[in-house]
Amino acid sequence: MRLLFLIHGYPPDVVGGHEIRCQRTAEGLRQRGHDVLVLTTYRRENGPRKEGFVWKLLRSKWSEDPKRSAFKWIFVYRHNVKVYRQVLKEFQPDVICRWNLNWCTAAFVNYVHETAPVPVVVFVGGGIPAIPDDLWFHFCRTSAKGTLRNLVKKALVKLASLWIPTEPKPIDYDTVTFNSKFVRDWCLQKEGWKVKRPVVIYGGVEVQRYAQRTPESYHNPPRFLFAGRIDPEKDPLTCLEAVERLARKGLPIRLTLAAGTSLHPDYERQVFQKAENLNGFVEVRNKVPQSEMPKLLRQHDVFVFSSQIDWWPNALLEAMAAGLAVIATRCGGPDEILVDGENCLIFPFGDADALAEQMERLIKEPGLVVKLGQNARRLIEERFTLERYLDETEDLLKSVMRKA
Repeated sequence: MRLLFLIHGYPPDVVGGHEIRCQRTAEGLRQRGHDVLVLTTYRRENGPRKEGFVWKLLRSKWSEDPKRSAFKWIFVYRHNVKVYRQVLKEFQPDVICRWNLNWCTAAFVNYVHETAPVPVVVFVGGGIPAIPDDLWFHFCRTSAKGTLRNLVKKALVKLASLWIPTEPKPIDYDTVTFNSKFVRDWCLQKEGWKVKRPVVIYGGVEVQRYAQRTPESYHNPPRFLFAGRIDPEKDPLTCLEAVERLARKGLPIRLTLAAGTSLHPDYERQVFQKAENLNGFVEVRNKVPQSEMPKLLRQHDVFVFSSQIDWWPNALLEAMAAGLAVIATRCGGPDEILVDGENCLIFPFGDADALAEQMERLIKEPGLVVKLGQNARRLIEERFTLERYLDETEDLLKSVMRKA
């Protein structure tokens, strides 16, 4: 098959779970003999370029001067339409695989669905609105301050409508793949997606990257790990507060904070200050590359997953594949695989006392660490490998192409 992937942001420019899943899908399907072209965005400091099968040619918020007016989105949209049409003509795909595109303008998302000459399969990794929306549409529907300014703005928006849509449009989706039942139900029931063929394909991991652990390989006392963005919804602060409680009790607690990026600078400063105050109990590792994650996981025994809501987190699956015991919240997608007392221990979101109790339990029961970790590894091996994910994705794309 000839497959055109469309996505805003592609590793290493961005390393979120959705983008990593896209990369693994593209590379995995290429290894299976399919012709894959990824059309994605570029950053302003790097400029547009082609890197093998990854063409960074689309404009987005990354490529634009933030000081320019909202009318810059007209040029972003027109540029993206032109590039997209040229790529379609040159590559001639059998199927278009559309990932997250909103920062390329929501109008461009609508254009892709309205004009696609071949089937479009949408890959969804979170609960997002059914109707594409963005800063441009928001600008068009809001009033300017003052009567005269508002009249001028309305006239300019009307003129702009000659080159770019000024109102969001609903999309009747044909085939959409969701990476968990939680994401599917959220989109269909809460966001109002209209989908003819909703399909759940759970993401998977490369189990072979993570060595099988023996009972003797676990540390006593266990070493704890938090790995993720330093944002309130990931809640690393509760992890640090739990460590503080255990340290006060004189327990042998050690936590590594593998800190990713943050969208909340004030919160990030608060977390790092807390970690510094716990020096000797907490080690901070900033922005650990994906290539080093297997080694980092091997050095630890328990993965603390403290999110408020999560769709289908790669970090959790990788920790389970590496044989780490898991302490987790009930937060959505992970609930579909986590079983309290079998492959994890559960605590309520934001409850540092409850988390500290579960951590203390694992410190005092090393056999439980081994049991939870090995059960987690077995689950990933049996149900959530990358090969299984690629098998299901490949079968879906072939069936879509046959029905076209």
